[in-house]
Amino acid sequence: MDKLTWINVLLKQLEYNQEMGQDSDLREKIIENPQWYQEKLGIDSSLEVEVVQEQKNTYHIPIPYLKGNFQEEMEVPESVRSIIDFLTKAGTDTSFRNELKANPSQVLQKNFPEVTWWDTVDIIILEDTKSKCHLPIPALGEEAELSENELSMIAGGKSSATQGEANPGCLG
Repeated sequence: MDKLTWINVLLKQLEYNQEMGQDSDLREKIIENPQWYQEKLGIDSSLEVEVVQEQKNTYHIPIPYLKGNFQEEMEVPESVRSIIDFLTKAGTDTSFRNELKANPSQVLQKNFPEVTWWDTVDIIILEDTKSKCHLPIPALGEEAELSENELSMIAGGKSSATQGEANPGCLG
């Protein structure tokens, strides 16, 4: 998908992820019917969607499959700018993507130094393709080892002193 569509999907998903972390009914609806969620997010129905459930101590990071002009700019909340830039680089720079896949904790620590827990969680890198999109959904409050604030810091690229959004989920 093109970058502007991807950013719009990301912003919508951030809204849903905050609800999903606390609302087991919404979470179950998405697990049972990912196409409903795909439609709500505005993801092309021709893409295969795989729902990936976050678990205690596990964090999934989808590398987006991006095409189009990456010089396009869109006004986005500052809280998500760093994650958009990071994932755009992962989706377009082969060398960076390979390093992220080989050493996710180190690459994330270097790019998000304000987050101090990278080496305490399992990080699973998922690669979206032209025909498949991954949708990580947050663990319910009692399943999550990391606090809402800790998850918000990375998803929003924020420091611990601020509040952000939850896991960005499907990015490609």
